[in-house]
Amino acid sequence: MTSEKRNGSNRKALTWLLSGTAFVVVIVIAGCTKFGSTASTTTGVETQDQQPQSGTDVISSARGTRNFEVARVEPVLAAPKVNIFGELDGVEHNGPASPSGNAGFQQHTFVDDGYDGDVAVDPKGQWLVFSSTRHSVHTDIYLQKVDGVSVVQLTNDDADDAFPVFSPDGSKIAFCSTRSGNWDIYTMDADGKNAVQVTNSPMQEIHPNFSPDGTKLVYCGMSTRSGQWELWTVNLTTGEKRMIGFGLFPTWSPAKEKDEIAYQKARARGSRWFSLWTLDLVDGEARRVTEVAVSSNAAIVSPTWSPDGKKLTFATIVEPAKTVGAKPVGQQDIWTIGSDGSNRHRITDGNGICATPYWAADNRIYFVSNRGGTECIWSARADQSTNGSPTGATAGADTKEISH
Repeated sequence: MTSEKRNGSNRKALTWLLSGTAFVVVIVIAGCTKFGSTASTTTGVETQDQQPQSGTDVISSARGTRNFEVARVEPVLAAPKVNIFGELDGVEHNGPASPSGNAGFQQHTFVDDGYDGDVAVDPKGQWLVFSSTRHSVHTDIYLQKVDGVSVVQLTNDDADDAFPVFSPDGSKIAFCSTRSGNWDIYTMDADGKNAVQVTNSPMQEIHPNFSPDGTKLVYCGMSTRSGQWELWTVNLTTGEKRMIGFGLFPTWSPAKEKDEIAYQKARARGSRWFSLWTLDLVDGEARRVTEVAVSSNAAIVSPTWSPDGKKLTFATIVEPAKTVGAKPVGQQDIWTIGSDGSNRHRITDGNGICATPYWAADNRIYFVSNRGGTECIWSARADQSTNGSPTGATAGADTKEISH
């Protein structure tokens, strides 16, 4: 296959995981003494060779059946390269949202061309890593200090690189890339050096996430056998791989007491109606598979854990089946929830697209939003309500576990 045809195929395959916002993360660094020692600096950029109608959004939990309401706003459309519904269709990148603000919101990255996405934060809460098209039509991976403005470009090639995440000790970054012809999982040093290919199969494999001890990764792959997204683990020392279930966007709890993984799963095959699930790994097998939260009118997507492993943050997409072309038009917001399905709170305010949240050590939730006009990295306090004040407790009702 020619390089041109293969890149075209890769770009088409990349439009699977998000809907309504760029699903790529870019890392930016200011004062890059830790990661940027071997990079060449050029005017703040260091490069390393290598939404709907009025109504309410009601979410009920399988473990706590209390409902909560979310005011809706007019739709704001955006086109991510990676589609959150696991679809392999192409999606156009589209227009800006009107700026809006709240006392607790902070914008961290700024782009005139392209978009930022897939944000993650290092274990100390000091560095952002994300993907971006700010310098290329292909997504590359960047670093930026949380409170900085200058960026370090960690990857720079003709492939697409996406979904970066730090290892628990901050020394490594796992990501996925099309550089070998389709989506595979890779690791590299936190300065962009020593990239190592972890997977090499006919599947499209994306969204890696480290185990608490840093020795394994969990990721998802589009199976060539079942035609479904599967959850896999890989031992980085032995290379052993195990399929542990079906789902998308897995994330490993940082708590070391047990191996617990959160992910999104469609209610029916081919459906855009996703709910939030967790499972425990026991001797490498999935146990206590539990639906934590489900919504009657929204998809629940992109979960990540709080630093203590007791809570989760996720995004909602109201009425995900409604689209303009391939793009969902529903309101997208960021929420937090207890791992038992209790204490659900909405963090964002319904303005613009808000997606792919990451809960950092500084107790802020970082996410991608076009609320400032283009898709960039923003954050909000994890204890912030939609009116800008700290959230109060909202205890769930009786819990219910769903096992498979």
